[in-house]
Amino acid sequence: MGAKIPLMKKTALLAFVILLLTVMVLSQIPAFQSTPRPAASFEEALTKFEALQREEATLPLRPEGASRLLHHGQKTERVFVLLHGLTNCPEQFVPFAKILHAKGANVVIPRARLAGFADRLNKDQGHQTAQDLIDQAATGLDIASGLGDRITLIGLSGSAVAAGWMAQNREGIYDAMLIAPFFGMFGVSPAVTDAAAATLLKLPNFYQWWDPSKKETLAGPIYAYPRFGTHCMADTIQLSRAVRKNLKERPVFAKRLVFLTTASDRAANNLLTNEISEQLKTREGTRVITYEFPESLGIPHDMIDPAQPHANTPLSYSKILELVEI
Repeated sequence: MGAKIPLMKKTALLAFVILLLTVMVLSQIPAFQSTPRPAASFEEALTKFEALQREEATLPLRPEGASRLLHHGQKTERVFVLLHGLTNCPEQFVPFAKILHAKGANVVIPRARLAGFADRLNKDQGHQTAQDLIDQAATGLDIASGLGDRITLIGLSGSAVAAGWMAQNREGIYDAMLIAPFFGMFGVSPAVTDAAAATLLKLPNFYQWWDPSKKETLAGPIYAYPRFGTHCMADTIQLSRAVRKNLKERPVFAKRLVFLTTASDRAANNLLTNEISEQLKTREGTRVITYEFPESLGIPHDMIDPAQPHANTPLSYSKILELVEI
């Protein structure tokens, strides 16, 4: 028995060290930053977008991968900023943007850093960070400030989390709409997801196929990436943690917050999204609207891109237009 005591002590000590390191890793939520540089006029907004175009012209992008601006030649009452999903690009939102434009709104679709490359299997995309998603939103909002009076920010999936962060941290947004927000993983508790994300960020970055059986032949948009980097996905969860941490600590600047989910979602944790929206409903000064498509409709996680299999964009677009009041 005497020989086993030191071993037990060593095991206990090792377990304590592992526990301590885990707590330290989980306690570290990055301090995301964004400095507004809003356009003061329609002309300045165009200048900012033209500068963005010149920068993107130096990159190996697909034609669909570049940022877009649909405008009416002057400032309008409504202006929309549309944020594409993690492995997609601005083309994802173009069909919907055209509908908004036809209704009289100006629309900007900013590209996230490392999105839209011609090489769909490039090794850069996996290094996209949550700060990149915030910067994407900030770029769109800076331009939108000169394009219209009522700014509506719409994000999908990971970018919806960035839209939520912006609603907590930037003034001037009237509506923020979070579509299928990826606050956590489907079927996995937030605690486990948070721990896995924090741990993955400490490990080497590697890629995962959206569908390992089909890999690059995955059905869907030809301009979207068929795989994602573990750091990219994990850092999005870190942004989710920051949004959740801010729920009690920061005001919500947006006048309206809209949460749109689908019961058929097999990517995002809708239960966690519902918990967040319910907490926000207790806050004064912000109206919170929620809607979930029933499972019987089969609306997928990406309900925006008509090139996605099983997409029913006429239905999803109609509901979005209703919810954003245009």
